[in-house]
Amino acid sequence: MAQKKILIVDDAKIFQDIYKNLLIPEGYNVKVASNGMEALKLAVSEKPDLILLDLNMPVMDGFKVLEAVKSNPELSSIHVIVLSSRGVPAEIEKAMNLGADSYLVKATAKPKEVMEKIKSILEA
Repeated sequence: MAQKKILIVDDAKIFQDIYKNLLIPEGYNVKVASNGMEALKLAVSEKPDLILLDLNMPVMDGFKVLEAVKSNPELSSIHVIVLSSRGVPAEIEKAMNLGADSYLVKATAKPKEVMEKIKSILEA
């Protein structure tokens, strides 16, 4: 089976490192972006299987990234898990309506749960 590519999009290095350190030993090919513009460029060039997406970022927020990915026929099949510090119901609904596969809140989602969600989506 080909190695699955995951793009971590978060402006907080701590979250980049946590998930990189969990995903790489599991055999995933991991790329990292610190802002929305960088994320879109990597999505186009790398065509990841899944994007782990924060919403609060400089340059372009996660909602705009999600919208751009899902509206681009070449990228629309990429799975997106929103991992945000915000858990406002209206924002969760907005992300899901824009095409996110799942929405997890950083404060309550343990890294192990995030890993399980990633695996369940990629192995479905």
